[in-house]
Amino acid sequence: MKNYFNHPVLLLVMVFIGFLNTNAQNTKQLLKSIDTVKTTSTKVKLLTDLAWEYTNLSNDSSLIYSNKALKLSQENNYPFGKAIALENIGLYHEIIEGDFEVASKNYFEALKICEENNLEYQAEILHTIGIMFHMTDNYNKGKEYYELSYKKALENKNLSLQKKSLINLGAVYSSLGEQEKAEKTMLQTLEMAIHPEMDYTTYANLGYYYVKQQNYIKALPYLEKATQQSPDNPESEINLYHLINAKVKANDITGMASIIERAKAAVKTVSSIRDKSLLLRNIADYYQLKGDYKEAVEFRNAYIEVFEEIKEKQRDQIVNDLETKYETEKKDSQVKLLTAEKEKKEQQNKLYLSLLIGGLLVLSLVGYFGYKNRQKNLLLDKQKTLLEVALSEKNTLLKEIHHRVKNSFQIVSSLLYLQSENADDTQAKTAIKEAENRVRSMILIHQKLYNKDELVGINLQEYIGDLTKDIVESHLAGPDSLKTEIDVAPIVLDIETITPLGLILNELITNVIKHAYTDIDDKLLQLKLHENNNQLILQVIDNGTGITKKPSESSFGITLMKALSKKLKANLVIQPRDKNSGTIASLSINKYTILS
Repeated sequence: MKNYFNHPVLLLVMVFIGFLNTNAQNTKQLLKSIDTVKTTSTKVKLLTDLAWEYTNLSNDSSLIYSNKALKLSQENNYPFGKAIALENIGLYHEIIEGDFEVASKNYFEALKICEENNLEYQAEILHTIGIMFHMTDNYNKGKEYYELSYKKALENKNLSLQKKSLINLGAVYSSLGEQEKAEKTMLQTLEMAIHPEMDYTTYANLGYYYVKQQNYIKALPYLEKATQQSPDNPESEINLYHLINAKVKANDITGMASIIERAKAAVKTVSSIRDKSLLLRNIADYYQLKGDYKEAVEFRNAYIEVFEEIKEKQRDQIVNDLETKYETEKKDSQVKLLTAEKEKKEQQNKLYLSLLIGGLLVLSLVGYFGYKNRQKNLLLDKQKTLLEVALSEKNTLLKEIHHRVKNSFQIVSSLLYLQSENADDTQAKTAIKEAENRVRSMILIHQKLYNKDELVGINLQEYIGDLTKDIVESHLAGPDSLKTEIDVAPIVLDIETITPLGLILNELITNVIKHAYTDIDDKLLQLKLHENNNQLILQVIDNGTGITKKPSESSFGITLMKALSKKLKANLVIQPRDKNSGTIASLSINKYTILS
């Protein structure tokens, strides 16, 4: 699952579409101008500019004008026009329809035309392809095409494209973990005295970069610039959540009143539910730091509602994709069935012609048995329909139960959260927080059951990945400070197995975070879970200081894990990993049910 709330600042669409010569107000003027010009090059430019206008408006008229430009260029043997028309067609399919396969086909065809005719526009096409790969999280490919675009832009002395390529290279270097390159490249773009409006994107990326390095003091000046209100900075309000995040992590609430008011106003106006969720989450964190727990809970609950809306839309998209695939396969099956029936009838006709008398007899028999078979099929169909209705009703009821259980757990979690924030005693505060984490491990189970067609089982690989991420984020200020490696088989377990397993795993990971790492910089947590010899083997391995004495049998965590292990008929062993450092906790489970 993607880390939805720790993504680099992606203002790529603005970078590659924000500097064309047209805007929505020019559409009518462009339409009038097209009929008056005579030269092919000018008419193609007007047609492609108009196509881009309609792409910005999500209007499929974009394809009409792009295809007109392509046809005109083909008729007049105008290679540059063909290249830019194909690029416009690709942009429509990528941005509006999200069809990257069709988009890439047009991009590479345009690239081929540029290469064959030695056109300087080849650099722009390479940059567009780089953005496509970047936006689909294929960072290595994005990096490859950005570097090619930058090289061509240097050859062509195209300063504007050089800066755009470097801005996106900085972002992709950061995503690939090439941090020194990322910082150097971003700073390099700020030294280029061209298109200063592009610098807002770099300010945001640099600020986010330093936040990831936990260098909040260095991040703040860049994020303050990225949130400056200016006609050249349309993303100023969206970038507020990065500024609030950095201020909160730096424990600095000075001058935050006006920033929070802007963020609240932005929540009401932003169209992206992802941006809305990030703003709500960081506003809640601010109020928590300030000690205003009532406001903190109000905004965190609003964030949870928006986050669930995001997940619901993702689930609906998956359902739509599956439905489309099903309908396509159904039509293919029907075509094959019709073809097979046609061939069968032709063979039957030949048989009837050669053996008329025998054919009549066979036909009578076939008719009789066909009637019986149809009666039988009608009965089976009726029974199948009744079973499907009953199953659908049970699934709906079960789904609603999971949803209600999840909501109930969510209320408990919120109450525990409020109690922990108001508790004065450190030991009580810690105990309540640990109870909240245990509840959240069960919330995750019912949330996954509610969002999946499989209502009685959980995919082990997905669940452990999400649970580990959730635990690490709830205990550590910066999740990047602990590296996790997860090697888990993608098997589906029933809820009776996954519930105690999730609680045990919560205890083991929490113990590692709390006790394992003292004065250790490169922290590593490894989780492994596979089936071997009719056992599920779970291993939680850290590279910490190691255990120096046997864990206390009277601690609540150990008592809880032992009780849960009995339910799974499992054996729990916690021992040093080796003589140098680290601890390994092994759980051998004998009682479990694999659904698939």
